[in-house]
Amino acid sequence: MTRLVTLLGYALLAVAAVGAEVAARRRGSGTCGDALTLALRSRLARFILLGAWLWLGWHLFVRVDWG
Repeated sequence: MTRLVTLLGYALLAVAAVGAEVAARRRGSGTCGDALTLALRSRLARFILLGAWLWLGWHLFVRVDWG
């Protein structure tokens, strides 16, 4: 049951992200790619994003019990 709830949560997040992107493109406002481009202009932001990505990867993929 917990695995199903987790997968449904990720699916809901993905659908929400796609919906936000489609809504932004329809209105002609800034998209997620625009926001990421703006954020990555800063060296500090790139280091923070790298650290967050490493932390997430470690906790989601390295410590998984595949057995």
